This record gives sequence, C-alpha cells and structure tokens, in this order.
Amino acid sequence: TVAQRLQREAKVVVALRAAGRADIDALLSVVYQEVPSRLHAMAARSLRAHLLKLRADGRAREDAGVWALV
Repeated sequence: TVAQRLQREAKVVVALRAAGRADIDALLSVVYQEVPSRLHAMAARSLRAHLLKLRADGRAREDAGVWALV
C-alpha cells in the first residue's frame, strides 16, 4: 500500500541520517532488518527503488554506490 511504502521510505531516510553515508548492503540490514536473509536480494531491489526516488526528489545523492542525504 501507499502507506507502507511511505513508512519504508521514512526508514530509509532515518537510516541514511544515522549513517551519514552508506551503501545498499549497509542500509539493507537496518531498513529491512525484519526480512529473512533469503529475501534480501528482493529487498535490495526495493531499497534501491526507494533511494532512486529520494534522489529524484532531490533528497538523496549517490556517489560510486554510496548514498547520503542532501
């Protein structure tokens, strides 16, 4: 649902704020901590989509695979 996507996006923002700079693997363990490791490949794709949306919104940036808030 839209509400769930917005909640997950908020978790991504909180994780980025706490980390300062992080790659997808580092963020994955925080943002998707409740997801079993066998589903991490799918969760990583979802996380990347969230990060790309944040970048499109001007809220995040990526440099050589490392993400940060703007």
